[in-house]
Amino acid sequence: MTLSVPRGAAVAARMPAGAREGELAQPPPREVTLRDGRILGYDDVGAASGMPIVYFHGFGSSRLIRHPDDRIAERLGVRVIAVDRPGIGISTRRPGRRLLDWPADVVEFADLLDLDRFAVLGWSGGGPYALACAWAIPTRVTRCGVVSAPAPLAGVPNADYLYRSHRAAARAAGSAPWMIRLAMWRWARAQRRDPERHLDEAVAQMIEADRIVVEDPRVRSVMLANVAELYLQGGRGVYDEALIMARRWGFPLERIEAPVHLWHGDDDPTVPAAMGRYLAAAVPGCRATFYPGEGHHLLFDRWEEILTDLVG
Repeated sequence: MTLSVPRGAAVAARMPAGAREGELAQPPPREVTLRDGRILGYDDVGAASGMPIVYFHGFGSSRLIRHPDDRIAERLGVRVIAVDRPGIGISTRRPGRRLLDWPADVVEFADLLDLDRFAVLGWSGGGPYALACAWAIPTRVTRCGVVSAPAPLAGVPNADYLYRSHRAAARAAGSAPWMIRLAMWRWARAQRRDPERHLDEAVAQMIEADRIVVEDPRVRSVMLANVAELYLQGGRGVYDEALIMARRWGFPLERIEAPVHLWHGDDDPTVPAAMGRYLAAAVPGCRATFYPGEGHHLLFDRWEEILTDLVG
């Protein structure tokens, strides 16, 4: 089922006007140790005994990039557990990892936190990881949410949703991964050298809907804090993420059994809406909602709506 919702409709929680930078403090990070000795770092916020949602951050971000007001989850009776993937933030890198290595990490992570069943939510580059869990561990995943999520860049014949840059990345991942590593190094160097300037330049190129979201002082604050967190272990974790994004996912979307809900902005310039429509058509029973006039960062505007849907 596909819905098209105009901007401003059915939005239960907008970020209040007049918020000040640094108004909401970040919670102290937590960590668990997996059987192989690796650490997974995470934030555990909202209602401690609430319905659990394991949240997967986007590409080029860490567990910090979510709605900055964790009181929304608490008010809804939702427990949001935001996890750093390997090599990001405080999670130990796993060289050579694949997309389908992630569900096993999530199962072990959930067992350590005594989570029997839980929802998963992936924003942007976290979407493929959420879908991988929906396919690999449907007995553990109650619902899967994907927001502004990309479709596969490789392995889909005649994929008409790809930009030229997507096709180039897929080719490089197969035959010249050093090109991706070089591109990530250059991106990281600019970001780490002057995070504020880098963010300002990115905001200047955004569509109005995204610019309004990112110019909120609290969102800007977490995005700047994310730079240090993202490169806490250097840049290899981001390189791993880029390779995974550009390679085949390794599982059939049409075999996903867990319920999936997709949210996507019709005007998203980063992950085109055509990608969302491909996912919505490929995943059985996917409930897809597209928002006219909205862009890549609708996660922040629609946070309460999304959490409410995932806990049902």
